[in-house]
Amino acid sequence: MKPLLLLGLALFPLGVLRAQTAAPTEPIHKKSSGEKNAKGFAPLGYFDANCARCHGPNGSFYGAGFGKNLKDDAALKQIVKEMCEGPGNAPLNEKSLDILTDFHRALRDNKPFLVIVSQSAKTLSGEASPDATLALQSGEKTLPIALKGHNWTTEIPADFNVSKARLVARRGEQVAEIALKTD
Repeated sequence: MKPLLLLGLALFPLGVLRAQTAAPTEPIHKKSSGEKNAKGFAPLGYFDANCARCHGPNGSFYGAGFGKNLKDDAALKQIVKEMCEGPGNAPLNEKSLDILTDFHRALRDNKPFLVIVSQSAKTLSGEASPDATLALQSGEKTLPIALKGHNWTTEIPADFNVSKARLVARRGEQVAEIALKTD
């Protein structure tokens, strides 16, 4: 058993070196979503694929002090950018970086995260903090939305007033909201 362990430890740096030299020259995710999202960028999916191996599922390895010592949001965005371009090995365009920074801000502030990835006349889908409860609200109508991990999709009922609708994520007393676009 010890020879196998020693062989694995000896070859591990070669695997790390290979992974580090295989950097893409173009950003992997070229689109974004949510209020700031240009449709398509799924930040929690990106985080799972590029960051979670070191920072834990949904940033669970960050700890309670995450981001508390940063002087402002620009510093948070710079750290996120450096991690994407360096260890994450998956640089992002500016819009996608803004959305991933929004996710990290929600982690830092212990708030639920919510983003719309795609919206059509009849369907809405996106991502949210896995421990949040989601609903689509318009006036007196509330449509609960089920989360599957951090993903969600809902059909928009024909009688639902989308022009006044908002998507709401709750975790305890904390709330995140997005007003739906009707264009």
